[in-house]
Amino acid sequence: MKNFIPLILAVLLGLAAVLAVGRLLQSRKQATEKVTSVVAVARDMAAGDVLTSDAIMEKKIPVSARPAQAIFWSRSEMVVGQKALRSIAQGDYVLLSDVGLSRSMSDIVGEGEWAVALTVPPGGISRIVQPGDEVAVIGTFKIKSRVTSADLSAAPEEVAKEATLVLFPRVRVLDVSTEAVGGEAGAGELILALPPQQAQVLVAAQREAQLTLALRRSGDAVAINRMDTGMVDAETFDKLLKGLKPVELPEIPGQVEAAGPAKRTDK
Repeated sequence: MKNFIPLILAVLLGLAAVLAVGRLLQSRKQATEKVTSVVAVARDMAAGDVLTSDAIMEKKIPVSARPAQAIFWSRSEMVVGQKALRSIAQGDYVLLSDVGLSRSMSDIVGEGEWAVALTVPPGGISRIVQPGDEVAVIGTFKIKSRVTSADLSAAPEEVAKEATLVLFPRVRVLDVSTEAVGGEAGAGELILALPPQQAQVLVAAQREAQLTLALRRSGDAVAINRMDTGMVDAETFDKLLKGLKPVELPEIPGQVEAAGPAKRTDK
């Protein structure tokens, strides 16, 4: 029996060490993970009840635990005055699908923001975007510049190039409207919330550029400075070609050739 005591002690010490390490890792994860504030109900709500300001509360949760349809506390004004479409237990999240937009759209526009429409083509990310989502607006522009000729007496030459860049890294979607044409999804509109000057830029950009959407994780603070993402133009693709050799199509495509010494083409 005495021979088993050291073994039992070793097992117990090993289990204790594993538990200690697990608790340490969990505490570190909780300490480093970012938290966000969402809207929850302060008391039980029945379907049809009006969500008043004293019926909702701020609930802080880890970013990774936030449901996609949860409403940020900073946008709690869009909930007040709405009717609950289902029963919600005290402390539960209020989701976008839980409230009926019975009030005017202007009530959910944030202070200092304007609502502006963005026409989107059928398909793409616009098919899955929902109210409350955050998107990046990317534009492809044709940019013209004047280059001075070596002959100073000649007029400057106009050169056109195409460039793709991020216009708005993070924009909140207020509403989505799409139309069906012949049973298929057609072009539609997104209603976005932007400060007044930026709303004007978006209106003008729709005439000058081809705009594309990228869906973001809500509350993600990465790459919200538009300068961080740079620009894609012809120079970008020229650099992709550097160091690469042209691929030649063999006389019998699809046939796998045995590996052998590389043939020299230079003489």
